Amino acid sequence: MNREKAIPLYYQIETILRRQILSGELPPESLLPSEDSLGREFNVSRITVRRALSLLEDDGLIVRQRGRGTFVTDDPPSVSTQRFSGFMEDMIAMGIRTEARILERRVIEAPEAVRQKLNLPEGAVVLRIEKVRLVEGEPFSHVVNYLPEESGRRIAGADLSQKPLLKILEDDLGFKAESAVQVITATVAEPEWAPLLDIRVGDPLLKVERTVFDRKGLPLEYVQVLYRADKYNLTVGLKRKRSAQSVGWAPTVME
Repeated sequence: MNREKAIPLYYQIETILRRQILSGELPPESLLPSEDSLGREFNVSRITVRRALSLLEDDGLIVRQRGRGTFVTDDPPSVSTQRFSGFMEDMIAMGIRTEARILERRVIEAPEAVRQKLNLPEGAVVLRIEKVRLVEGEPFSHVVNYLPEESGRRIAGADLSQKPLLKILEDDLGFKAESAVQVITATVAEPEWAPLLDIRVGDPLLKVERTVFDRKGLPLEYVQVLYRADKYNLTVGLKRKRSAQSVGWAPTVME
């Protein structure tokens, strides 16, 4: 329990219990601890515990029986879901249906971190595009693209709903992506992101930051992506490397 978070305590408790139920740690038909016991465990009031249990009951995960206690339902809803891997262009090539819901497209002064990624001078402006990517009709990722002013002007009228931005840059505008630097970290859904991705506040997300370069080593775009952790995984092939100095793993091409 984190009392310094903006997430309400009852919501944190409900999230913990939900994960215990869906993971099988609390199996079907098992008896939950009493409200008093849960209050002592999480150091909260009974009112807070009851609010948490009400959310679980509304979703059909538990049932409260007068005089007997609170039980996990005998058939909790399944959380299995299709997971995707690879880049968006690869998914489209495999015939997976995707589209983008554009939330905002505007020219702004480049934030310091973006300016450094795109190697721009102080005071430079960029095109910022924010969107939610849907895969097979369901929210999949939250994407923010940053483009230098020159290329940003050239895609002013482009349809970004059906085609990935990098494909537009390459196919329609003649840019050629050659390499990229990518950083992957774990995070959780903040209140402003959760509704966009149809998930709960505090649910796990995979955060990807990528800077794409052309054949001359110049930055083409900087993109920040938040992937739903229940729908996306990134697979990397590894090859064992040995030398007189060290032994380790190095990434290799996946066929």
